[in-house]
Amino acid sequence: MSIWGKLFTAMRGGANEAAESVVDSQAMRILDQELRDADNALRQARSDLAGMMATAKRIEKRIQDNRAKEERDIHNARSAMDAGREDLARGLAERVAAVRSELARDEADHANMQQQQQAMLRTVKDTEQRIAAMKREVESVKATDSLQRAQKAIASSHAGVNSRLGSAVGSLERIRDRQAQLGARLEAGAEMAEIESGADLDRQLLEAGIGGKTSNADDILAEITGPRELKALPRS
Repeated sequence: MSIWGKLFTAMRGGANEAAESVVDSQAMRILDQELRDADNALRQARSDLAGMMATAKRIEKRIQDNRAKEERDIHNARSAMDAGREDLARGLAERVAAVRSELARDEADHANMQQQQQAMLRTVKDTEQRIAAMKREVESVKATDSLQRAQKAIASSHAGVNSRLGSAVGSLERIRDRQAQLGARLEAGAEMAEIESGADLDRQLLEAGIGGKTSNADDILAEITGPRELKALPRS
């Protein structure tokens, strides 16, 4: 394959991927629209079925009326023959023949319509069940989609919180370091002040027992309980 053919194939692949991406992003909207279309088609099928059933009832009523008319005309034709009125009987016979011809057409139409009606009823019921099942699936998919979006938002928020906490911990450590450095500097400054004032040298001399005397509790108790010097009484 030439380079131009490969480029054309790559472009077609990219276009297909872009189209699929658009379809995926609008999947819920497309699915809802398809369900609405199915509902509309089902309502139209119910309307057509209702019209067919109404027509079948009209034909059935006409069949019943024609059968009653046939029975009545035959009865009257017999009565006319008994009365010697063959002309009336023949006229009734001709009408019965016409009624029977109409009955044959109506009965054939009614039988055919009954078959179509039963087939349409089965189709409508099957379509209703399929649409109901699809709606349940759609609700499940929507619930899953909402849950996944919530989980994604929580995960993103958690990641952001962890990032902010990490930044806060780093800031806290830096603050502690600065405090420790400042404390060390203050302590060193105090020591330098003692050296400069001579207080540190005096303290070192006292600790070495030079240039002064330190007393503790035992020394003081010994001083209290030791022998006392007698003072001379004044003469009278």
